[in-house]
Amino acid sequence: MKKWLPYMFVLIMLLAACNTGEQTGNSGENSGEDAAEDNIDYKLLHQLNYMPPEVGSSISIVQDEKLYLTWAEIFDFDPVHAIDFETEEVLFVTAYSDGCGRVFESVKKEGETLIVKLNYPEDIRKEKDVVCTEIALPNTYVIKMEKTNTTKGKLIDINRTIFEDDAIVQEKLQ
Repeated sequence: MKKWLPYMFVLIMLLAACNTGEQTGNSGENSGEDAAEDNIDYKLLHQLNYMPPEVGSSISIVQDEKLYLTWAEIFDFDPVHAIDFETEEVLFVTAYSDGCGRVFESVKKEGETLIVKLNYPEDIRKEKDVVCTEIALPNTYVIKMEKTNTTKGKLIDINRTIFEDDAIVQEKLQ
């Protein structure tokens, strides 16, 4: 009888470890159809270290091929990625960063709002005593994503909202 007791103890420990209440995935957030809607397929196409000076921090959604190609020419994209504007759109995010720089981290949809997150580069995040002294370095992020039908945008820079407003939806080049 005592031979199975250690096995029973191990089994109880395994079952307890599997049921610790730890949340994964979308638990605690939206679930079902709402969660599926909030997950956006996207791909970072370009991260540029400049932006038009009159733009400032902004979120623009381009939904027109002619307009996208115009932006590609202005920004001198290499390569110019193909976009299927029937099912996709292009998100342009512009923001200033300090001397440590920023990288695009994620984009997700919450209701009618796109939430874009920027963060320090991975090597900077690991350092504890880094001082970022330079200011106002321009950054532009070009992201291809599935159509979202959103009209608002929120830009979060290292856990601090720096832009929250109506996104500029650019449907057609006149």
